[in-house]
Amino acid sequence: METAERYCGRVFLFVTGLLVLASLFSLRLALPTALATLVVGVVFLGLPHGALDSMVASRSFANNRYFSRIAFYASYLCLALSYSFLWSRYPTLGLSCFLAIAAIHFSSDWQDRGSDVTRLAYGVTIVTLPALAHPVEVAAIYAALGTTHAELLVNVSKVLAVAAVILVGTSGIMQFRRRSSDLYEFVAIIAGAMLLAPLVSFTCYFCLLHSPRHLLQTAEELDIAGFRSLFMAVAPVVLITVMLAGTFWFLMPGIPPTNRVLTLVFVGLASLTVPHMILDRLTEPTH
Repeated sequence: METAERYCGRVFLFVTGLLVLASLFSLRLALPTALATLVVGVVFLGLPHGALDSMVASRSFANNRYFSRIAFYASYLCLALSYSFLWSRYPTLGLSCFLAIAAIHFSSDWQDRGSDVTRLAYGVTIVTLPALAHPVEVAAIYAALGTTHAELLVNVSKVLAVAAVILVGTSGIMQFRRRSSDLYEFVAIIAGAMLLAPLVSFTCYFCLLHSPRHLLQTAEELDIAGFRSLFMAVAPVVLITVMLAGTFWFLMPGIPPTNRVLTLVFVGLASLTVPHMILDRLTEPTH
């Protein structure tokens, strides 16, 4: 697992470093390319890290006579659809909750790195720093997701970003000395957030660092060995999720394509993250 974790870190550092270097020479991905990269990354690297949740639940609740796969999937889908409905009715609340949930969820990537407050600061930095560096672009993304208070959310994110970076810088020095790889990764995260387009920096972190590490860790805990076994375990869930996303695509005919892609990706991720995080908390002693 440690080798796989290091490998994910190196891939993330290489790709992010390459994109940051290109940005210094004004070579940046066009919006259509960035959107396409985001979609491909989420489908092939992002979604799989939650596709093993039913196996995690089956292992953790095997002795619970009320547990069944059907009940699990029904509960999972119900929670996801409920959150989607909340976002559709109250987009500012839905987006605000998603940003908070994402910060908490990303903080789990740094679970061996200092106190709870410091780890949360890492997560907050990852989520809010792009708003500090690219307020106009982030506000446009927020507006595309339905909120009418994009500027307010950006301003709040700026304040949180400054506070989180200061906290990480002051509280994480000793931890970084013990684990130099953390320093390199966090520097790459900050450089990506500051110099890359928000969608690109999110794709790099979520698809190259966060998701693969969680997927490999969960696969190891479930004794899934080999790429073929892992692929067979996650492919059906990913395929069904993509088919559902395609269905929702055709249910939004009045929304511009760019906004539709952003809505499907981020509202979809937010909706799936809610039951995913609940399961993580319920199985925390063993997962």
